Amino acid sequence: MTRSTLYFLAFSIFALSACDSPNRKNIAVNKKSLIGKWHRFSLANGYSEFDIDSQYIVFYNQKVGRFKLPYKIENDSLKYLTSQYVAKLTYKGDSVLLEGNDSTKATLHKFKEQSIPFNTIPEEKDSLSFASYITNFDKRLIREFEKAGIKISDGMEKTEEPAYQGLLKTKINSK
Repeated sequence: MTRSTLYFLAFSIFALSACDSPNRKNIAVNKKSLIGKWHRFSLANGYSEFDIDSQYIVFYNQKVGRFKLPYKIENDSLKYLTSQYVAKLTYKGDSVLLEGNDSTKATLHKFKEQSIPFNTIPEEKDSLSFASYITNFDKRLIREFEKAGIKISDGMEKTEEPAYQGLLKTKINSK
């Protein structure tokens, strides 16, 4: 009877400690998350901002506007649920490299928590929040072009179209 009590006690301690210990694999996966606010810049596609939650990627750029796409993460890949696009994810600290099945590569950079420039990317284009977002988006866009060595003129508000759009059209037409 004493021996069975000891076995039962040892088994109970082992079972309880196994239930309490966190799964190390799940912790590692949770650290690598796309949830948050991101941005990217390329000469081919310009500047884009991303607001990613657990179900949707909402992005905005000056060429295509605002899009909201459902996605899922499987293994080390991002898959859009409404298209054939799949991208391999490589996490690099505060950035992530996406290598798409369409031969594209993009690096997303996470906004630092204290300097997140927007709450959400607004849906309604005729709203004050969208106008405010666009004003600040344009400032961040100009800063990214200038970091890349492309000077955008100070008198851009006098032209019919923003200087960066003319720049992109020139770049696209020259290909």
